[in-house]
Amino acid sequence: MAHQTDLIIQLIVFLAQDEARFERFVSLTGLGVDDIRKRHADPVFQALVLDYALQDQSLVLEFATSQELRPDALLKLRHSLPAQT
Repeated sequence: MAHQTDLIIQLIVFLAQDEARFERFVSLTGLGVDDIRKRHADPVFQALVLDYALQDQSLVLEFATSQELRPDALLKLRHSLPAQT
C-alpha cells in the first residue's frame, strides 16, 4: 500500500475530481483548501478524511478500484491512525 500521506492525498484528489463530491466533502467536514494544504500530513486530519470516506461504501469501492487497492485498505489505514476527539 502507498505511504499513508500519499494515499490520503490520492483520496482528496479523487474527491476533488468531481465538483459535487468535493463540495459535499468540504460542506460536511468544514475543511477548506487551505486546511488540506497545511494539514495533509497530520494523522488527525488524515483520520478525519478517512472517517468521511468510510461513511460511503460506494465511494470507498470506487476509490479502491481506481487505485487498485483492496476495499478494506482504507479501513485498515484508519485503524492505524488516532481516534477522533
